[in-house]
Amino acid sequence: MKRWRFALAVTLALTAGLALGATLLNDDAPRPGLSAEDDDVRADYDYVIPSGTGDRIDAGERIDILPAELQVTVGETIRITNDDTRGHVVGVFYVGAGETLTQSFTAPGVLSGECTVHSSGVFTLSVVEAA
Repeated sequence: MKRWRFALAVTLALTAGLALGATLLNDDAPRPGLSAEDDDVRADYDYVIPSGTGDRIDAGERIDILPAELQVTVGETIRITNDDTRGHVVGVFYVGAGETLTQSFTAPGVLSGECTVHSSGVFTLSVVEAA
């Protein structure tokens, strides 16, 4: 069972990476700028995946930890802390068990992909210019 979960996690991570790569290679596609940050940076959007989330999903519970769609402004930062014992896919991002993803955005664009912590199964992040 652990081997199956690991294989699924790797497959999901690769799929998300390929989707991001295809977006970045497409000259017509918007290219949101990304800037990885330290965990100590203030986050404009802060989400926590609680311990036991994977078990709740396995039990058939609907999980909506993040919204299905989120709009952020260039210069803003999102942080996703995964306190669960398994990794989760959030759009184009993979957040491993016990890890924290902190991401700032430097250019407008749209990132979309599978999401294991929203009942729709999809997370779309739109990055827009500041007004």
